[in-house]
Amino acid sequence: MEGARRPSLLLLLLVLQPVGCKEMEVAGIAEESVQLQPVKLPELWAEITWKVTLDSAETYRIVTFNKREPPDLGAAPHFINRVTFHPENLSLQIDPFKKSDSGLYTLRIDTGGGREDITKFRVSVFDRVWQPNLTVLSAHQELGQCNVTLSCSVPGADRVTYGWSRGTSRIPSDRDHQLPENQSLLHVVINANSSDIFYRCNASNRASWATNTVAVKSLCDSPATGFASSPVSYCQVKGILLLLVLGALVTAIVMVHVLTRDKERLD
Repeated sequence: MEGARRPSLLLLLLVLQPVGCKEMEVAGIAEESVQLQPVKLPELWAEITWKVTLDSAETYRIVTFNKREPPDLGAAPHFINRVTFHPENLSLQIDPFKKSDSGLYTLRIDTGGGREDITKFRVSVFDRVWQPNLTVLSAHQELGQCNVTLSCSVPGADRVTYGWSRGTSRIPSDRDHQLPENQSLLHVVINANSSDIFYRCNASNRASWATNTVAVKSLCDSPATGFASSPVSYCQVKGILLLLVLGALVTAIVMVHVLTRDKERLD
């Protein structure tokens, strides 16, 4: 008799356990709208419940819904006047989204027969990344090359990463060369015949990104750096200085010779 009960007990455990539990990563933007929605809706279901455990450890029931009654929005003061439930796709919309809304959101679907389908959304909230400030910290000529230091920053945004690329157009292209640097500062050396004249900074976090572009070669061509405004090369400058020194020496010798001759005449 004991051996005959075991299959029934095992079957009961299989029926009572959830048929699925999935966790999805979601990145939301602060002060904007976010909508959490299951990837696939079950064909049959009796009741759904949205719950959340915030990063602050607070736990709330947000909404409960079955087909026979209107949605029952939980009396969660944290989400008051910010939550909308969409019965057609069982999604949960929060507008506006706040940084304090980060946490683990759970959609529990009762599919009948004691079975449940559970989807979890690990939600993080980020500031929107606006167009970064791209500035030139320095640009100077040295031995026929232009040394430039660029700075890229997004004021007020957190958890921002930076990437750099260079190209021949102000508009981003698939032909742009991606640079390995991932810091907010970039140092580049520009040659006179360089065609890579545009440098781009890409600032991003998990929820948004933005870019800004600067024409570096035009900075090197300006009179302030003396890069291309003067056609005289470094070797030519040395030659000119040498000629000036030789000219001064010749002039001095001639003057000494003239003065000596005039003195002899006077004697």
